[in-house]
Amino acid sequence: MNVSTTAPLHRRTLLRGAGAAIALPWLEAMVPAAGTAAAKAAPGPPPRLAWVYIPNGVVQDAWHPRTAGPDWEATPSLAPLADLRRHLNLYTGLDREFRGGTGVHAQAGCCWLSSSPPAEALDGGFPTNRTLDQIVASQIGRDTPVPSLHLSCNDHANQRETRYFESVSWRGPGNAAPAQKDPRQVFDRLFGKLDPSAASVLDVALADAKRLRTGLGRSDRQTVDGYLQSVRELEKRVQRAGASPAEADPHLARRASSVPEDRGEYLRLMGDLIVAAFRQDRTRVATLLVDPERWDTPRLYHGVFDEPQNHHALTHTKGDEAKEKLARIDRFHVEQFAHVVRRLAETPEAGGSLLDNCLISLGSGMGDGRVHDYGDLPLVTAGGLGGRVRTGAHHKFEGKVPLANLWLSVAQAVGVEADAFADSDGTVTL
Repeated sequence: MNVSTTAPLHRRTLLRGAGAAIALPWLEAMVPAAGTAAAKAAPGPPPRLAWVYIPNGVVQDAWHPRTAGPDWEATPSLAPLADLRRHLNLYTGLDREFRGGTGVHAQAGCCWLSSSPPAEALDGGFPTNRTLDQIVASQIGRDTPVPSLHLSCNDHANQRETRYFESVSWRGPGNAAPAQKDPRQVFDRLFGKLDPSAASVLDVALADAKRLRTGLGRSDRQTVDGYLQSVRELEKRVQRAGASPAEADPHLARRASSVPEDRGEYLRLMGDLIVAAFRQDRTRVATLLVDPERWDTPRLYHGVFDEPQNHHALTHTKGDEAKEKLARIDRFHVEQFAHVVRRLAETPEAGGSLLDNCLISLGSGMGDGRVHDYGDLPLVTAGGLGGRVRTGAHHKFEGKVPLANLWLSVAQAVGVEADAFADSDGTVTL
């Protein structure tokens, strides 16, 4: 317990040295003394939101549970989340409308979070507009160094498609938010770019960390020690990726030197960078593109297949073998999402966990890639968003219920004053 009678530690306190600037996690020392007027007025941990996008839809019967409510069955694709079910909500039966005249895959991705209804074409034939993450960031991200963080694991070298296939965050019609693909660059953005002579961000900030620890209670010292250890482990993973040999596959770019060779590690590393950004309150809003829509480039899903697979082509290949492969890809993506959810759940914050104050969503703007269907979109959310979300249920909707109803509900939950979003016709229970 923190027994200091001095003024609370400022939330933006940094550990500095040789270019590094390590922000601190939430500590008891940041809360005013109990019983004081300042303590009663002090805000709790802020809400954070993230959206993780998967392309080309999913194998519907391997993804969606048949049972609604809290006792939903763990389907083959969602099985990696079974032990996390009390932290989750599943949504089935949510739809989007397709606007004709543009690519069905492009619109699936670029309009997943769009605030424009499908009939509103503000960007050529596309109904792109300011997306939900940008709207939310204007509400809860104004006081953070990075109002919104956008990451992508698209390491394809053949840029055969336009930005509409790989951009899920838009600042306005035709104005896509650029995404970072290099974990090293993301790490430097979060923790500072080191002097070339320094080996680690912790080495250069060690003196500051020692001074800080002397004024903290036992619980806070343990929190800081665990946090710094997690930063070092994250840094080592980035360094190992940068030291790996060049990828032999000519389809994949090697411009980003710290992209891991292992596909799962790449996705987990980018997810863990979002966790780190949330923990130190560098940002409260993030998006992560797992892969772009329709990119007809084979890639190796390490530990799943022995040979590269063309995800998009498989969705249009008939037969049980192709369907089985697609279901394995879906499960692979869910496994990486489950890793990030566990990291959030294991991270302590204000007497609970970081996950308690987050809402992280996994989904796609396409339901069934075989027929380019926008109905029954796959969507899983994790986290309690500071008590705003009641978790543990499968919400199954009948009829055509707009996905925008859910996005409107999320926006309102974090204080956005809005009566409508895109083609919403109401709200849903979070």
